[in-house]
Amino acid sequence: MKKIQITLLVEESKELIARAIINHRNVKESLIDGKVVLKGGTTVSRISEKIVGKPLMICGRITERGTVSTLNERESPHTLLIEKNRVTNIDDILNKEFSKLTEKDIVIIGANALDAYGNTAMMAGSPGGGDIGRNMSFLYTEGVKVIIPVGIEKLIPGNINEIIKNSSRKGKDFSYGMSVGLFPVFGEVITEVEAIQLLSEVKCQVIGAGGLDGANGSITLEIWGENEEVSRILEIIKDIKSSEIKVSGDLNSLEECKAVCESCKSHLACGYKTGKIEEKKKRKLGVITIGQSPRIDLTHDIKDILNKDMDIIEVGVLDKYTYEEVLEKFRPDDNEGILVSRMRDGTQVLLGEEKVIDKLQSCIDEIEEKVDMVLLLCTGKFPKFNHKKPLIIPQKLLHSIVSKLDSHNKIGIIIPDIGQREQIKKFWSFVDVDLEIEVASPYKGMGDIQEVAKRFKDKPINYIVLDCMGYSVEMKKIVAKEADKIVILPRTLITRVINELANQ
Repeated sequence: MKKIQITLLVEESKELIARAIINHRNVKESLIDGKVVLKGGTTVSRISEKIVGKPLMICGRITERGTVSTLNERESPHTLLIEKNRVTNIDDILNKEFSKLTEKDIVIIGANALDAYGNTAMMAGSPGGGDIGRNMSFLYTEGVKVIIPVGIEKLIPGNINEIIKNSSRKGKDFSYGMSVGLFPVFGEVITEVEAIQLLSEVKCQVIGAGGLDGANGSITLEIWGENEEVSRILEIIKDIKSSEIKVSGDLNSLEECKAVCESCKSHLACGYKTGKIEEKKKRKLGVITIGQSPRIDLTHDIKDILNKDMDIIEVGVLDKYTYEEVLEKFRPDDNEGILVSRMRDGTQVLLGEEKVIDKLQSCIDEIEEKVDMVLLLCTGKFPKFNHKKPLIIPQKLLHSIVSKLDSHNKIGIIIPDIGQREQIKKFWSFVDVDLEIEVASPYKGMGDIQEVAKRFKDKPINYIVLDCMGYSVEMKKIVAKEADKIVILPRTLITRVINELANQ
C-alpha cells in the first residue's frame, strides 16, 4: 500500500481530465464504431487537440471583467463531429447532425457549474443557450452518451436544479459582462477524481482547494492504493507538471469582447455595453507585421509577457492583398534583400525588401493615430521612417545586446530562408560578430528547427539567436533542449524592452 498527496493547478487539472477521457472505454469505442461530438470549451478543446490535432473556438468565458464572449468572428469550429477518422465542423448544421445521433455515439461537453450531488449546468449568454442549448434534448431522448469534463474548481454550493429555477438571463438590472442563465447538462461527470481513477486503479479524495501565487483554483488530493498503481498515476502527474500547459482554444477566439462590438447584439444587462462600468484605461501597442494581420501565431507569446495594462492593435503590410497578388507584387527581384513572413492562413511568403519598405510608412501613419507606441515585427534592416509616436525597430536593439554578450566565441544564428544568408552576414558585420548560420523556417513546422538545433550541440558557441520574429517560445525551448545552449528569442526580448518603456 502506498499513499501520496498532490496539488493540481487549474490547467493541470484540465490536462489530466483530457488524458483520462481520451482513454475512456466508451470514447474509444465510439471513435471506432460511432460518432464523437466535441463542443467547444477550454477542457474539451484540449481533448480536441489530442484526438484531431486542432483546438476549438472558445465563445463564452469568465475573466476578471466578468462573463464575456469572444471578440473575433467565428473562424475555427466550435463544435466538431468525428466519424471514422473524418472530422466535420457542424456549427451551422448542429440541429441536423444531433438528430442523427444514436446510443453508439458520444457528446463531450463541459460545464460551468458542478454541485455536491453531481449535477452540472452550463451558462447561457444567448437566448436558449444558442444552438447547443436548444438541441440538447436530442441527446437525452435518443440515448446518446454524454461525458462532462469539469474541474472541481467549478464546484458551487447548493443544488443546481434549485438554482436553475431562480436564475435567468432576463430581469437583471446590471451585470459585469453579459447576463447569463443556466441550463442543465446530464451525463457522466469526469472531475479530477474520476480522471485519476480512470488512469489507474487507486482511491482518491480531495482534501483542499484554492491557493496563492498562481495556485488560485487549485485542488489538493490524496491518492492511495497498490504501489504499482500509485506509482503509475504519480508518473502521469509528474509528466503533466513538467510540461508547459497553456489555456487551450483557437488563439484568435481567446481575445475577449470589448464594448461595443459584434458580440454585444444578443447580450443583456452588460455594464460595459450600457456604460455603467468604466473600462480600465489601457495603453495601446501598435504592431506592424510585414505579412498579414492578425498574427495569432505570434501575439500570444507577446501577450504572455506584455504589461497587462496594454492592448495590442495590429496591421499588416499585406492585409489588402491575396496570396496571388503577393506573389506578383512582392516577389524579390534578383539581388534584392529577402524578408520572410506569412499570410493570415499561415502560408509562408518571401518578400522583396524594397517592396515592403515602400508600404511600411503608410502602415505607420495608419496605426500610430490609434496607439501609444509602435512595434515593427521584423528583425530585418530598415531605413528611418517618419513617426510621431515611439517606433521600435528590433534589429539594432537585438544586435547591440547580442554583441555585448560574447566577444570570444561565434554566435549561432537560425534564419528562415537560405537566400538570406549573405544579407544576414552583412547585417551582423556592423557589430563585429562572428556567425555560425543555419536555416530553418518558423512557418514550416518543428522538424527542421529540431534538426538544425542538433547541429549546434557540439560547436563552440554559447548563444543562439532565432533571427526572425516568426520563431516562437515553443521553438526556443526545442532549440535550447536540442542544442544545450542559451537561446535568444527576439519577440520576447523586444517585448521586455517595451514593458520598460511603457512602465512610466
